[in-house]
Amino acid sequence: MPLVDCSVLAIAQELGFFQRHQLDVELRKVQSWGQARDKLLAGELDASHLLLTTPLLSAMEAPWEEPPIVYAFTLGHKGNGIILSNALWNDGIKDATSLAHWLAERPGKNLRLGVVFPRSPQEYFTRTWLALGGVEMETRITFVTVAPQEMVGWLRKGDIDGFCVAEPWSRRAAASKLGRLVAVSGVLLPGLGDKILGVRSAWHRRNTLDHARLVRAMSQAADWLEDPANRERASEIIASKRYVNTPKNVVEAALKDSADRGRPDDSAHDPLFHGGPPDFPSQAHARWYLDQMRRWGHADATSVEAIDLSSVCLEGFHRSVTSGMVRYPAAPAVTGLAAER
Repeated sequence: MPLVDCSVLAIAQELGFFQRHQLDVELRKVQSWGQARDKLLAGELDASHLLLTTPLLSAMEAPWEEPPIVYAFTLGHKGNGIILSNALWNDGIKDATSLAHWLAERPGKNLRLGVVFPRSPQEYFTRTWLALGGVEMETRITFVTVAPQEMVGWLRKGDIDGFCVAEPWSRRAAASKLGRLVAVSGVLLPGLGDKILGVRSAWHRRNTLDHARLVRAMSQAADWLEDPANRERASEIIASKRYVNTPKNVVEAALKDSADRGRPDDSAHDPLFHGGPPDFPSQAHARWYLDQMRRWGHADATSVEAIDLSSVCLEGFHRSVTSGMVRYPAAPAVTGLAAER
């Protein structure tokens, strides 16, 4: 997906980390989270950049069976932002509490907020933010599904009053003066993962070695990304047309902001989401999303309790394949993007 949290995949491909682990990888861009899920389940893709809630929802649709999608790597966390329109900001709405007061004074007014997919991490982040301010969601807020890269356009046309999306699209909206950033997930829910690399269960069983190589290659690419000395080169790659197709300075600011919030340990403020490197597939993160599904009536207790998280979120597999691994080898010299050569 054209989001900054495709960074690990982009770097692993362009700087040869996949190749070092004897993998021949072809990256294909998709335009929606539903398309990413459907192509994975249909076998058109062996692995896919996915929302963390996708394998959980898929498991609930197949109770007591092998989960359709499993994951052993977290691709993104901390990068979601809530943008509200300039009109709301100019009316004095700076947080969820002031939004609740604004709605209370306008009983006939409802709002439309964009989220990237139904039951997505972005929806649950937005619900958490709204609930903390006392907003009546079920009667006053309508969630509208909009592809991440289309959020800014929808806000410009007035089709939505705000949205929640990952970098760089929240930053693009703020930079273009179309809306104001009122909340970020890295502050409200520090350390919580929201994107993963998903694979089919059957593919994992048949290709365990390749899956292990994928995890190792991406872990090393993630460590390369964490080095501030590599940020300019990383921004050039990720901002290119092949990946996010947005100005380099926007991507560079997003990477710097994420690193500043995440190092050395902002997740220590919330022990629930702490417990390993950013790429670790934590079952605690998955459990939080399941709790939100139950809280908001999107899943009943029976469906939630039927999920064996250890078979969906492969913590043990991640530990075993990265144990003793050289975390940060020097990347080979690269003169340009593979797509440009």
